[in-house]
Amino acid sequence: MTTTRLILAFACLAFAATLKAADRPNIVFILIDDMPWFGTPVRMDADMPASAMAFRHMPNVEKLAAQGMTFRNARAAAGMCAPARCSIQTGMMTARHLYSGNGGFGTKTDGTVKYMSRKEDAALPLLHPEPQGNIRFPSIGDVLKTSGYATAHFGKWHLYGGGPAKHGFDESDGETDNKTFRPMDPVTGKNTDTSEDPKFIFSITKRSVDFMERQAKAGKPFYVQLSHYATHAAYQARKATLEKNDKNPVFATIESKRERATAVLCAAMAEDLDTSIGIVLAKLDELGIAQNTLVVFTADNGYQGWNEGHDPLRGAKWWLWEDGVRVPMIVRGPGIPAGSHSAVNVIGYDFLPTFADFAGATSHLSKDVDGISLKPVLLNQPLPESLLNRALYFHYPHYRVSPPCSAIVIGDMKLLHFYEWPNDSFLYNLASDLGERSNLSKAKPEVAAKMQRDMMDRLKAVGGYFPKPNPNADPKAKRYDPSNLSDQGEGDDPEAGGDKKKAAGKAKKN
Repeated sequence: MTTTRLILAFACLAFAATLKAADRPNIVFILIDDMPWFGTPVRMDADMPASAMAFRHMPNVEKLAAQGMTFRNARAAAGMCAPARCSIQTGMMTARHLYSGNGGFGTKTDGTVKYMSRKEDAALPLLHPEPQGNIRFPSIGDVLKTSGYATAHFGKWHLYGGGPAKHGFDESDGETDNKTFRPMDPVTGKNTDTSEDPKFIFSITKRSVDFMERQAKAGKPFYVQLSHYATHAAYQARKATLEKNDKNPVFATIESKRERATAVLCAAMAEDLDTSIGIVLAKLDELGIAQNTLVVFTADNGYQGWNEGHDPLRGAKWWLWEDGVRVPMIVRGPGIPAGSHSAVNVIGYDFLPTFADFAGATSHLSKDVDGISLKPVLLNQPLPESLLNRALYFHYPHYRVSPPCSAIVIGDMKLLHFYEWPNDSFLYNLASDLGERSNLSKAKPEVAAKMQRDMMDRLKAVGGYFPKPNPNADPKAKRYDPSNLSDQGEGDDPEAGGDKKKAAGKAKKN
């Protein structure tokens, strides 16, 4: 072959590789910490005003919704951040990856669950580089990096296991967690003033856009995860944003000065967060890659929040009621219809297979992935049966804040099982009872029994751990019920608030 032909051959190969890379979208994953389903001014349910905080100023999130798809029935895989984040990274339900508690949790070799100290917690065999007999759970970073993506994770990790660098991420802030957020830079360790960088919102964003710019100039597809510390407790906002929100007349209806101050601060923090999202979107436009970039906005778990005095959901963070697991979710990207809505049930462990599908990297997925690619949903294609009639599984086998509980959602039906009261079932039709107020277990015993069997069979099949029975279980403290309403047909009178600490801590509402 002549030199000219060799040059032409290599040029063709390079051009083909460039086309292949261009066909694979960049992915920007914006993960918010502790945001209610209704925590933005975008209605997650187009027909339900209470599914949005209309008074919050978040024009960039509204822009995302106008340009992409909003999900009515998006849920986190757990009611707290660490296990939910582990499910996002691994594509697995908590019962399978076994990281079912935030911290201070662990497991015995006999398969029962017990508390562990923080020191022991760091050695949990969950998202560790070589857990369980050197069987490793591939993460988003592993899967996409193997497929040729540049990968980065900035902000909160909270998964131990050596941090993002041990799990396929080229760049990161290290093995961060809730304790990382303090008045110091997470990279340099130097004390810093956070008054203009509340919750490190803007420094996380700066590192992310710098990463994006370098990859765009190199012509390499990238995945970047912005894992914000906002809107977790220890609320912060810039002074100017706080002063602006303090003048919002909607907060004048709050009688408690402390609750009012908290609501104002949270609204200001959400606005600062939105400003940072605007910086990301503007950078994508500036680099000319917005049309080939998937942008995902969601939260790690649900949260109870002040919404003009009306919270449409039941429960709180840590619990498997809808307030603990239902989250906001908006996705914009190539082929996604602008201003569209989806009522498909989706869950946090769907992100890994979805990203792998868009990246052409499904061959790198573990065979144990529980999630399903949402690509057909996003591109408005015919939905496979696996998405239409799927079951979502939730498993929390611990005695901390919430009593041990598992839950299953199939279509509009949801069943919760509290292990301390094995003879009771809690069944709800979320289509007509999103607030989970009317227990249908006695009216529909066959449905409840079948869902219970299906759930337990699945949890056992994936190797889930289960709690030991509690002989001192209190039958009057079954569950978190903020309005002190008894479930229809139960004949019991639950304690107000269920979790007294939560009832006493209403001033910390988001």
